[in-house]
Amino acid sequence: MASTDGHRVTGGPLTFHIDENAGRASLSAGDLRTAPRGRFWTLSVQHGEHRDCAVHSEEQRGRVTAGPHGVEIAYATVRAACGADLELALELQVDGDGGELRFEARGRAGDGVLVRETALPVIELAAGHDADEVLYRAQGLGRRIPEPRTRLYRAHTEYMNDDGAGVLESVAYPGDLTMPWQGLETGDGFLYLGRHDPEFGSVLLCAGVPPRGSEGELWMSAVTPSGRDEFRAGPVVVALLPGWRDGAARYRAWAEHWYTGPHPDTEPIEGWQRIIMRHQFGEVRFRYADLVDVFEEGRRHGLDGILLFGWWRGGFDRGYPVYEPDDELGGRSALEEAIREIRARGGFISLYANGNLIDRTTGYAAEHARSVSKKDERGLEHVAGYAFAGESRTLRHFSAGSFVIACHGAPEWRRTMAGVAETHGSLGTASIFFDQTAYHLAAWPCYDASHEHGPRTGDEARFRRQTLETIRDAAGAASVGSEGMSDCMIPALNFHHGWGFAFQDEPEAFPALFRTVYPEPVVSNRLLHDERPGWEDQLNYAFVHNLTFDVAIHRCRATVGTVPAYAQRLGRLIELRRAHRPFFAGGVFELVAGDGPVLHVRYRLDDAALDVAWNRGDGPAEWDGGVVAPHEVAVAVAGVTAR
Repeated sequence: MASTDGHRVTGGPLTFHIDENAGRASLSAGDLRTAPRGRFWTLSVQHGEHRDCAVHSEEQRGRVTAGPHGVEIAYATVRAACGADLELALELQVDGDGGELRFEARGRAGDGVLVRETALPVIELAAGHDADEVLYRAQGLGRRIPEPRTRLYRAHTEYMNDDGAGVLESVAYPGDLTMPWQGLETGDGFLYLGRHDPEFGSVLLCAGVPPRGSEGELWMSAVTPSGRDEFRAGPVVVALLPGWRDGAARYRAWAEHWYTGPHPDTEPIEGWQRIIMRHQFGEVRFRYADLVDVFEEGRRHGLDGILLFGWWRGGFDRGYPVYEPDDELGGRSALEEAIREIRARGGFISLYANGNLIDRTTGYAAEHARSVSKKDERGLEHVAGYAFAGESRTLRHFSAGSFVIACHGAPEWRRTMAGVAETHGSLGTASIFFDQTAYHLAAWPCYDASHEHGPRTGDEARFRRQTLETIRDAAGAASVGSEGMSDCMIPALNFHHGWGFAFQDEPEAFPALFRTVYPEPVVSNRLLHDERPGWEDQLNYAFVHNLTFDVAIHRCRATVGTVPAYAQRLGRLIELRRAHRPFFAGGVFELVAGDGPVLHVRYRLDDAALDVAWNRGDGPAEWDGGVVAPHEVAVAVAGVTAR
């Protein structure tokens, strides 16, 4: 609670202090201190022709008032870094409650001023050494960054941004961040920063360092986009906890207020073959008559079904949002027969659609794109391009497909997606896959106030949830999947096709972060397309972290039988996982040891536990009374080891 001087708020071991002029502030706990300049919030505003005019807290004068749990800070006007005095009223609330600090802001700008973003809190840790520090970020399945005061200089753009004001690495939620929290492990504990917004508004979580030549500090902040004259930010929680596991537990405790787990009809999926029938550049690789054989080939190695791309007239990444069976691939009746036969054999075939993209060459784009598209603050449509090709160099360099990005806050777009799903359902499938819907560009603001979100710009997540619920009903589908992973979408989905950071083994990958918070979702690995060097450990990585196997050989051009060694290991891992399926499907994940050659995780289920070891080293390793061969996995239940 707030101390008697009205300028100090405590939350557990953390103390926030602001000076009497509401300019400079500090955050401290033990040896943890913030930098001398005392910055704790910033704004970026548009003022006249200046589209990125900074406003810094330490340059302001305001009023501080003691409240029941903290302090209220108010500014009647603000001064921009460019020297302009702006008609902009800003109110902040800093509370200490439950052993943590809570930050919120709201404001209104006068005529001629548009607030682009609010960074609150800004935590600038004083200069120090980072040899024992680790930054954890919920980017993809999790990122662990040792020595962040040094490594974050990789974010220097050299050209595009004002790196002379600081070097920042920013990740968006909902989007490439699966959860809106991050934290720094230091000698004083784990400094947790989490945006706990029950409406899942857009946010950028930033980590950064000062300009070159001023090395030593480490910065963290939560940035809320607005782009309007009225704006708000938060709530953001800051706490000092014992370690990263406690940060994961703190976030999960907040998520329990809204998280209901994956959709109730969700069942485990060991894996699928992902194939493209007609590629982006027109090549036909499969026809409808091939699908049952493709399914059976996968089933011989333990796979459950097919994720089917490029099945419609025009092919993959063409014609969106119109999806009709292709006569050249065999016609509607052949597709219906393949779906019916695969389902009769106990498999699934999930039909693709893209939930976000509108092909700019279509009649739909000419008639509807303007009304349903996501727009920037100038009213311009967001446009994306994808340069897929076969062997052509000019096609991959000069002729990318071009798409308008739809806004799910436009009711017309949600109705369009329902119509697409109805088409899918009419073909007899029980599983539909709407690409990109669950994460891609969800955080990008839309400024089209005619949409259902009105003047609120970072509000699309709740409308995407509506889309996912609507398409399920329209298709009569038992299973709905999408690409990527934003936790606010989990309750609407049965499975997630992995995309982003740590869906494969790579430097700084730390999927234990995600699995510690969310052991339940069905989510796949990604980007293992052949028997490249290290492919064995990529499969082991997916197994240990209970990731569904996404089998996309030569990127969806071939089937699993074309890579026999891969297929053999895949089948062995699936058989091992099936033998212990209750632990993987219902267990609570725990990282036991991850620093040495052997990665050891545990899945707890009631009074039992499944221990899983992965030997990442080049030599044999002793574990659980036995030996694990190099680049192999082993499991143990109640002291009985199986390999």
